[in-house]
Parts: sequence; C-alpha cells; structure tokens
Amino acid sequence: MKCVLNSSHDMKHTRIFLALIASSLFTQALAVDIPQYHRHDFALKANVQGNPFDVALSAEFTGPSGVRLNVPGFYDGDGTWKIRFAPTELGRWLMTTSSSVAALHGQSDAAINCTPNRHPQIHGKLIVDPAHPYHFLYQDGTRYFLLGYEADWLWGADPLDPQRKLMHTLINQMATRGFNHVLVNIFAYDTGWSPGRKHEWDFGPSEIFPWEGTNEKPDHSRLNPKFFQIYDRMMDALQDKGIVAHIMIKVYNKKVNWPAKHSADEKKYFRYVTARYQGYSNVVWDFAKESYNEKDEQLQYSLIDYVRSLDAYQHLTTAHDDDLYTWTPSLNRNLDFRSDQQHTDWAEMIAFDRAIRAYPVVNTEFAYERGVDKMPTYRTEHDWQEQLHRAYLVYLAGGYGVYYYHNTAWDVFRPEPEAPGMKPFQLLASTLSSLPYWRMQPMNELAVGGPCLALPGDAYAFYVKGAQLTANLSGLENPAAATAEWVNTWSGERAPAQLSGAQITRLRKPESFQAAPALLIVKSGAR
Repeated sequence: MKCVLNSSHDMKHTRIFLALIASSLFTQALAVDIPQYHRHDFALKANVQGNPFDVALSAEFTGPSGVRLNVPGFYDGDGTWKIRFAPTELGRWLMTTSSSVAALHGQSDAAINCTPNRHPQIHGKLIVDPAHPYHFLYQDGTRYFLLGYEADWLWGADPLDPQRKLMHTLINQMATRGFNHVLVNIFAYDTGWSPGRKHEWDFGPSEIFPWEGTNEKPDHSRLNPKFFQIYDRMMDALQDKGIVAHIMIKVYNKKVNWPAKHSADEKKYFRYVTARYQGYSNVVWDFAKESYNEKDEQLQYSLIDYVRSLDAYQHLTTAHDDDLYTWTPSLNRNLDFRSDQQHTDWAEMIAFDRAIRAYPVVNTEFAYERGVDKMPTYRTEHDWQEQLHRAYLVYLAGGYGVYYYHNTAWDVFRPEPEAPGMKPFQLLASTLSSLPYWRMQPMNELAVGGPCLALPGDAYAFYVKGAQLTANLSGLENPAAATAEWVNTWSGERAPAQLSGAQITRLRKPESFQAAPALLIVKSGAR
C-alpha cells in the first residue's frame, strides 16, 4: 500500500509544516559524535495513512574515505522511523535519506563525526580471518576465540520486567566466564518438553509477539515495535559485554505461527529484523535454528541473499545444522561459516567440513548439561564433565564449540545458581587462546593417547583422558629446551611435565589429577 501524508491544511501549508519538522529534527542532530563501531539511531517523524511498515526508507552514509553504506530504516511506533547507523571509520560522515514519504525523503546531515572507540569490549563486526580462514577476527584486527553459549530464550526471560534481572544475570555470568558468542532466537513461542507455564521459571508460551495480535491470530502485515524495543535491550547488554549475538531469524519447531512462505509478509519480517539489528556490530545472521526443517532450499537461499543485500555492513551469515545446504556449492556460497549440530562423531565431522571448504566450523550443540535444579527441560542430559570432554574433542579438531545448560537454553530459564560447567569452559578458552591457535592444525598423527592440535616446532596441545600419552615432538629443533605443562581440565591445577629430550617421548598424567582429563601444553624454547 502506498503511504501518503495526512493533511488538514492546503498543500502549501503542509509543505511548510513538514519543512519545519525536518529543519528542527536535523538541527538537533548537528555535530553528533558517534564512537567507531557503536550504534546511533537517527529518528525521523512523519504522519502517514495506511500501514507504516510499508514505508520505504533508507539512508546513504558517505564516509571520509568515500565508502558508502546504504542503511535501511525501520518503523519504531508513534510516528517515528529510525535509521540505525554504526560508523566504520574515523572522521566526518554525510547522511542523506531516501523514502516514499516526502517528510522522510531528502533529509541530510553533514556533521556526523566518528570518534575513536574507547570501549574495551567493542571491536567492530566479526569477520573470517583472510590469512587463516578456519578462524575469526574482529574488524579492528583483534583475535576472536569463539566460546559459545546457547540461550535461545534470552530475549524472552521475564521480558516485561523493566530491569530484566534474569536476563542480565545470565549475560553477566557469560561475560565473567569468557563466553563471547550467544545463540539466540528472534522469537519462539513454546517448547514441546515444557508446554504451558509449569512454574515461575517457565517463560513459554511467550506473552509478547513480533507482530500485532497473538500467536494464534497474528497480523503479519504489521510488526510490533514494543517487542523489538525489548529485544534491543538484550542487544545493548550483549554488546556492552563484548558478546556476539548469533541471531537465528526463524525456528521451525517451537510452535510459532510464521508468515506464509514466499509472501510479502515473510519478506517484511526478514527486512525488519535486518534493518533493525545490522547497526549492532556484535551480530551474525543465521537463517534459522535447525535450518534443515526448511525443505524449500531455494526459498532459504533467496531469504539469506535478501538479508545480505539489505545489510550494509555485511555481517557474517550461516545456516544452523543444514548439512545438505552447507555441502551444496550452488547454495552455500552465501554462507560465511559452518554451524553444525553434531551429537556424535564430533572430530570426524569437523575434519569432513574443513576438507570441503576452508571456513570456520562451529559445533553448536554436542551435549546437554543437566540443571542444578531438576526442571522439565529437554529429555537428553549429561554431566558437565561429559559436555566438557566433548568440547575438548571439538576444539582440538580445529573447530569451535557452544555450551548448553538445561536451565538457560530455552523457555525454562533459571540462571542461578551458576551452571557448574561454566568455569571449566572458561579454563578451556583461556588455556587454548593463550596459544597461537589460529596457526595450529589438528595433527592426531603426533600422539597416541588423545588428540593433538599443533604448530609443529612451536606449540602443541595434547588432550589426555587416560593416564598416558606418547607424543611425537620431532618438529622441535631442540626438544630439551622446550617447556611442557599439564593442566587439569576440571580444576585448573597445573603441574610441570618433564620431557626426556627425545623426539618421541612418553609421559604420564599427574596422579593428583585422578579421573580428570588433562591438557599437555608443549612450547618451544623460543616461545
């Protein structure tokens, strides 16, 4: 529907009135300072007839080097449209708007100043390292060792609490323990393993929706800005803590009444999400949780391409756990990294994926840590020790992993007490990220007794679940000068390891570690 201005005056007075609005708006916006990679909302006002979500609005931002970003806008309710912008380079930027509505069209601001970023947790968007394509970097060149956390219902944990205490509790826990990547849905309605409200910690069915109406009777033609304003608060909190939001735009098996496939309303939803959240630097796009549920692969391909065409910042895109899509060259060219969900054969699948294509591989779900308090959650559960064991197999195979805790993954959401596995996962990340992991390769042929990640001659990480390891250190120029240390993967206890100086050496895990698996870290004398 074409949107036109309401008018209670003649056209001349209307044009004068709108010009005054625009002049006032951009006078207030003059000389705005925006730190690099931080988002800023430019707000524009207009009265329209018809559906405001049908209004076309975008802004072209021109940077000091001549870079141009065409950023789509979105309607935020109460006659307000917003253009969410995050400058990518320092200096003066120019903004010019384009719209199907006269009051929103042709507005400009030539005094947008991008200042240096001082926030220690913000580094720009996530990219694939061009020199080491199995790994990630931030836009400013900072290394990114992905330690993921699945919290699909993070947006919906007590969403009507103004303070969002439960949400912030988990975000603070994640940040404290070094988790820097969270899998989260835009929306889900309810789960099959805990249908209805069972107790105070059960937040499904959702009580607020992305569209007007209800889940049973939605008006897919009109989005619900109040829902997304609540979602914004989650995004702000994640960005402040340096946590990347791995946004899964759809989920197929959580009882959501989605817009009809191939419909204008479907594209409207994808457009709105992309327009609203691309201004956050801490975003990667995922077509859907368990994308294999979408049997129309061409539809999936076109919607992923649609997101990429709208995203001025070109955030990374992926499709969660869709093997055949990922393995089909005519389809996977619009994916930047692999998101798998493997419950067995973890290392073998990572090797398989890395052999098909040189890009990062993330195993997003390999175990399910049971909750401290038993609640009606997903039926499969593991001890934290088993989940940690599987994680080490994933990381030493050259992949990245995502932590899953029963009491915070879905609509049953109780982050306190803290999940027991979080601290050992923090140890995993801090230990492996202290190595030149982006240059290390899985080299199990160098070990008997457990997998090996190695940069031969420089650094080695051996994972030992049993009592003994035989290691091939022939790549070291001077094995006698190398340093070696055992790390208890459960407690963090460390103990020096005595190398024999021989190229092939046999070592025993410290008895004090008892049943805990260990890492053996070997570094050349040059390190």
